[in-house]
Amino acid sequence: MFDRLLAKSEKGNQKEETIMEHTNELLKRHTQLKELYPHILSDSEWNALYKACYYHDLGKANTKFQNKIRKKEEQIIDPLPDLPEISHGYLSAAFLSKKELAKELTNDEIGTLYKAVFYHHEREDDLVEVRKKILENDVSQYIDSLKAQGFEVDNIKTNYARYLNKAELRGESLHQFIKIKGLLNKLDFAASAHVEAEISHDGLVQHLNNFMQEKGFLRNELQQYLYEKQDQNHVVIASTGIGKTEAALCWIGDSKGIFTLPLKVSINAIYDRMKEDLKYEPVGLLHSDTLSEYLQRATEDESFNPVLVTQTRQLSYPLTICTIDQLIDFVAMYPGFEMKLAVLSYSKLVIDEIQMYSPRLAAFIVLGLKKIVDMGGQFTILTATFPPLLSEQMRQMGIPFEQREEPFLKKDENGQTIVRHFMEVREKDLTIEDIIQNGVDQKVLVIVNTVTKAQKLYDDFKVIGINPQLLHSRFIQTDRAKKEQDILEMGKHSNDSTGVWITTQVVEASVDIDFDVLFTELSEASGLFQRMGRVYRKRSYDQNKPNVFVYTGEDLPSGISRTSKKSVVDATIFERSKEELLPYSGEFVTEEDKMDIVEKIYTMKSLENSNYLREFRNTINDFGNLLAYELDSKPRLRDIDNQNIIPYSVYEENEQQILALQSILNEKNPWQEKVKASTELKKYVVAIPTWAYKNAQKQKLIGLVIRAGGYQIYPVIHFKYSQAMGLTYSIDEDSQFM
Repeated sequence: MFDRLLAKSEKGNQKEETIMEHTNELLKRHTQLKELYPHILSDSEWNALYKACYYHDLGKANTKFQNKIRKKEEQIIDPLPDLPEISHGYLSAAFLSKKELAKELTNDEIGTLYKAVFYHHEREDDLVEVRKKILENDVSQYIDSLKAQGFEVDNIKTNYARYLNKAELRGESLHQFIKIKGLLNKLDFAASAHVEAEISHDGLVQHLNNFMQEKGFLRNELQQYLYEKQDQNHVVIASTGIGKTEAALCWIGDSKGIFTLPLKVSINAIYDRMKEDLKYEPVGLLHSDTLSEYLQRATEDESFNPVLVTQTRQLSYPLTICTIDQLIDFVAMYPGFEMKLAVLSYSKLVIDEIQMYSPRLAAFIVLGLKKIVDMGGQFTILTATFPPLLSEQMRQMGIPFEQREEPFLKKDENGQTIVRHFMEVREKDLTIEDIIQNGVDQKVLVIVNTVTKAQKLYDDFKVIGINPQLLHSRFIQTDRAKKEQDILEMGKHSNDSTGVWITTQVVEASVDIDFDVLFTELSEASGLFQRMGRVYRKRSYDQNKPNVFVYTGEDLPSGISRTSKKSVVDATIFERSKEELLPYSGEFVTEEDKMDIVEKIYTMKSLENSNYLREFRNTINDFGNLLAYELDSKPRLRDIDNQNIIPYSVYEENEQQILALQSILNEKNPWQEKVKASTELKKYVVAIPTWAYKNAQKQKLIGLVIRAGGYQIYPVIHFKYSQAMGLTYSIDEDSQFM
């Protein structure tokens, strides 16, 4: 029998820890959490969480577990060698005494505590009879050892099955369980990683005030409105360029905040603004490329610290900037969802540009808002346009929110509402002739619906001797990052350079650029207004000629189909958008006009026969009626099925570097080197749809496969690629097949 009972083994830089040492780390973080956010639990719930921390790992006092985390020479004879190992959480619950707990907790809280300890790690099904044998014939012999370590424990109990039924969790009992288990998981993870579970907010409001004073800014109407109404949920409709980011920060105040945006490039930009402009340090950056972004920002003076990633993914920062899909999957209530919703229960969630999301993701957001407010959290939706079908659904579900009758409109120095766009709608295809006729000696932005259309326009310009810039999703990471930086630079109001940029919807929302004229294909009205927000973003337009040209196609513009599921947007929404936009052709379009158009199109009645509304309702019905733990795994939120590849010409040009990085990842090297190598390797990668990858397989265009570290697999494919044009699905005829 072991006298010294371990919770953690020695691993890398991590020293071994006893069960008591690890437990004390949790209790220390329990105290810190309570001091920082005392209001998030009742006194009784704080007590229940304390006990969950205290008892959660006592089940590690068993021979199988102790042998598993020790070196071979330290292991002892297992008294029950024929029995399988049982998850330590299942055993830890045996140390809880209902009789003692009843002195301090209600019956509901006792049930919550048992479940939180028992299920704090999601494992395979519990083998009840095996568990009882291990408790009675092995765990019981370690009680004295636990007492010697300092635990106040008594005889174990094996008859606690009546407390373990998750199916009985409903309403308040479910909310309480989510908080206790979710926060237990958060404290446990932080203690294991030896990091803070929550980081102090460091006066966000003061940092914002200092920034605004330095710039000579006063709070505008929107910012003051949200500053004064920090205790309410909001749907705020406001003009592009009005200062929505600062308004969101005014609403968050010194509470814990989570700020979501639809695009990674805009998330990165706001993260950098927080650090550089506001000098606000405790902020996390969370999306699918978090590690790469942190590595890129590391300097020689301030090398990369992996703790950044750990604390970001655990939502430990007082302000996190992220994509919504990093959070909202908790709606499916799969095993392990609790930490996210527990954190959101005491956070302020900001959702920027909600109209950018697919019907499935929009439905998840609405369902998520219901769960968040029911748990005590708050939200504000900040958007240039707000589809009424979302507010209709929110009201049906009883989600409380304030929405001012009048939108917030950007005004000039005289207090007059800025008019920024004169629109012309053309029922024809977008070609370069119209662009050239209007003149290219200004900042010209062209936004189309598909990469193929963007590449065709680029080719057409090149034929006549004009060199435009091209930005879409089919560039390798290195080239795309450079192009994103270039368009941001040219899009600055202070930049006097001119030229043509051809892009897809990758610049549609939250990208702070200001061009002079826009030529765009119509996708749908809401997306169009986002695109218009990249032109005369913060300026009044007073010329009596169009600065926005909208093309609806002779039949349909690129990417729009009445039948294909791959259509960029629902055909019904396209037709309704066209119908509402045509009367405004040849006129100034005010911000109020845009909002009125959205109000007419995006209602449940208007979209009754659309695929959009069908998918939205189906998602609401499927996930709105789910019971907790009915699903076994996370849901799929985005209908994206891609394969990461390396174009052959990129491989050929960078072969030595790619193979060197592959070697680092496949050999025994420090993890820091492997992380850097993995990040560097991804710079040569581009994502293509799975259908395009399968076509490449059929055509035998795969030359070799870069296998790096076991999990990273990058086929090298003979598709044409150039820094100027990106990837095309035509064959690279100049390449040498291997």
